[in-house]
Amino acid sequence: MGSKKKKSHRVRIQAQGGKEQIEKSVSLNKDEPITKEEGLSLLEELKGMLSKNEKEQREKQLEAAKRFIENAEGVDAPLKIPFRNRKTKDTRIDIEVNAGTAFVCMMLIVLVYFLLAG
Repeated sequence: MGSKKKKSHRVRIQAQGGKEQIEKSVSLNKDEPITKEEGLSLLEELKGMLSKNEKEQREKQLEAAKRFIENAEGVDAPLKIPFRNRKTKDTRIDIEVNAGTAFVCMMLIVLVYFLLAG
């Protein structure tokens, strides 16, 4: 059988640590750069996987991760940013860009496409 080619752009967002010592994550792998909208959607998906208590322990970290994605101007791999709960130290939200580029503005992708196609 042929080998499976890895996608060019890969992101993982995870919740770790805390009293329950959880490790929950969501990821996206694709050939095109990952947009801010896709990153925010991943973060919301992860948030939906957390219990009420797990969310409460990471409330500020989830907000910080959201602000990071919203304010990013496209980030390149490799990048790993932990957003830690300072009270508990090990309770955190991690954003990892493992390959390619992530959190680009969709309008920029459309503009580049039309410039290159024209």
